[in-house]
Amino acid sequence: MSKMSNSETWGLFQSHFGHARLRHYLDEYDGDTNQAMQLYEWNAELSAAFWEPLGHLEVALRNTIDCQMSARHNALGRAGHWIYDDAQELGRDRGRGKHKHKYPYVDINTAIARVRKNNKPLNPGQVISEVSFGFWHQMVSKSQMFLWPDIASGFPYMKGRSQAPVRDIVSSLREFRNRVGHHHRIWALDVSQKYDQIVALAGYIDPALAAWIEQQSRVREVVARRPKTSS
Repeated sequence: MSKMSNSETWGLFQSHFGHARLRHYLDEYDGDTNQAMQLYEWNAELSAAFWEPLGHLEVALRNTIDCQMSARHNALGRAGHWIYDDAQELGRDRGRGKHKHKYPYVDINTAIARVRKNNKPLNPGQVISEVSFGFWHQMVSKSQMFLWPDIASGFPYMKGRSQAPVRDIVSSLREFRNRVGHHHRIWALDVSQKYDQIVALAGYIDPALAAWIEQQSRVREVVARRPKTSS
């Protein structure tokens, strides 16, 4: 198959990616379609590269919070698993109406429904694996501050025990992750800062984890290859 010309490729972009999306890329290069396409392709490559460290961090974050919540649950002498919120601390059955929930338990309920729909075993590990990143953000938010004294132990390498450093990074990365997941442009953001946040939060959990993420990641290399702005 012969390679498409630049004009043919741009026609393909216009047909399938839409004017509203492409306009931002064109504006960055004063209407130069060739450079706009290079930036579009680079944005996609960078987004793909970010999925790797974001994924590693999300799994580590939920595991460290689960570990601390489980320890808290056991110390309080409670049966079962904390994820089911039998103590109704996370909003289970606390909404208006029967079997209505508040956040963050709403996300747990959604995860449980998803597990059942997929005919998977309804056990804590399976439910936790289905819970959204937004849930973990809520678990380290001001609204759940009463849990922080216990959850803080999951970040033993963080300086001090203030919730703010963890809360702020998770909040920032939640928004960033959503942009990546919805195929938005991320080139207009300070992507190096976002990557530094990933590494920093991983380091709060375990410096060895942060070093491993750095070793595995392609992000810095892809960032260095950003298409140049036309002079």
